[in-house]
Amino acid sequence: MDTTRIRVRYAPSPTGSLHVGGVRTALFNWLFARKNSGTFILRIEDTDLERSTEESVEQLKRSLRWIGLEWDEGPEIGGPYGPYRQTERMEIFREAARKLLDSGAAYYDFATLQELAEFREQERKGGRQPIYTGGEYREMDPEEALKRARMGEPHTLRFKTPREGKTVVDDIIRGRVVFENANIEDFVLMKSTATPTYNFAAAVDDAAMSITHVIRGDDHLSNTPRQILVYEALGYELPAFAHVPQVLGADKKKLSKRHGAESVEDFAAQGYLPEALFNYLALLGAGYSADEEIFSPDELAERFRIERVSGNPAVFDEKKLTAINAVYLRRHSPEELALIAAPMLAESGAAEPEELQREMPRLTRIIALLKDRLNRTSEIPEAAGYFYGGELEYDRGEFEKQFGKEFVRETFPELLERLRSLPEWTEGAIEEAVRGLAAEKEKGARHLIHPLRFATTGRTVSAGLFETLAILGRERTLLRVEKAIEEMQRLSKPVS
Repeated sequence: MDTTRIRVRYAPSPTGSLHVGGVRTALFNWLFARKNSGTFILRIEDTDLERSTEESVEQLKRSLRWIGLEWDEGPEIGGPYGPYRQTERMEIFREAARKLLDSGAAYYDFATLQELAEFREQERKGGRQPIYTGGEYREMDPEEALKRARMGEPHTLRFKTPREGKTVVDDIIRGRVVFENANIEDFVLMKSTATPTYNFAAAVDDAAMSITHVIRGDDHLSNTPRQILVYEALGYELPAFAHVPQVLGADKKKLSKRHGAESVEDFAAQGYLPEALFNYLALLGAGYSADEEIFSPDELAERFRIERVSGNPAVFDEKKLTAINAVYLRRHSPEELALIAAPMLAESGAAEPEELQREMPRLTRIIALLKDRLNRTSEIPEAAGYFYGGELEYDRGEFEKQFGKEFVRETFPELLERLRSLPEWTEGAIEEAVRGLAAEKEKGARHLIHPLRFATTGRTVSAGLFETLAILGRERTLLRVEKAIEEMQRLSKPVS
């Protein structure tokens, strides 16, 4: 193995969506490679033919690219160690299996599924851990075993695990972890379908691709001694190992949809920006200084130390992610956010696509007004929707609260005329009309501002009212004030 250059890999199985724990592991690999001027490789481990799908392969690539992770070698990119899908590397695994058979480190096992089930049942009944060691097949004459295999008798290929001694994992994060060989069964290398198992294929590929550091989730720690045994039996040099703890929800349980989101696509749909999720996940359990939270990818890579990654599970804090996302939202220009907002407003039904396309400068003004109030892009349709459409549907209870006062009922028709007669529709002119009328009536401006906000936006809280009305436009503003007056008059009529 060439250790002069750092080589790491992210090797997902395409059996579902890319989850937060997986993307954090990919991030740590990417950061470690960038920190050390190394190579980040994407390898698709798709030998589970029943569960692997092309849809998942595409989703994995799409999610990695969305969050900002480009691989140096891998699918579509290529590289000197390809191909980068395990189903395209079957001859490499077969050759390694032949070497293990020839050296006596592996054997053909003809035990049926029923025999294996009976063995495990007997061991459990006897109060023993069912550790399968091949029985008669482990010591079968190799020539006889080969003959039976060639005649088509169903079989697997198993590793002949040493029954004595220990296998040690020197883990960068967890330290020295010792496994007794007596507790490791003779594990399958090649299935009866002639496809490799995870432990066999991963070890062979990591060696064949000159991987120097295996950084992966700690759910693989129990697999590592098996892979080390394969490495040693084939004469491969061991890589360094670092097992990253999992990501938990606030309830200290594995992150899942019950916590609101679990996959990268879930977070994208909820309005998180890729750079914010990248930033937050890179910080999660990575041992960065607590006094700063906002870093560019290059800054994160420069500060990254794999040995500082915590050995304890990381707890996902959605509030912190949201706060980081708000910072990144504010860094985007109104023009950039308007391009994000337009399809969201159209999809939500808040605005017509043609109007949005025709009036992009107006949408840009709306976003400029609202962006400091946003935490996630998914809030845009709700936050900006009232700038589009015509009449509003009012909450009855709030309407009565806003328009039940005698002063509002008496003054609102006059306010409508003041607004209608404005020679120009600008923020300053609108403010002067509202405040001027309130002053004439010897009332504070709030007595008109609050009901006017509710009449024109349908809500009690919004961005600055006069800026809002200037962007809302004369026609929509007057239409909504007229409707509010009509509703107010119906409210004030005595019931006969």
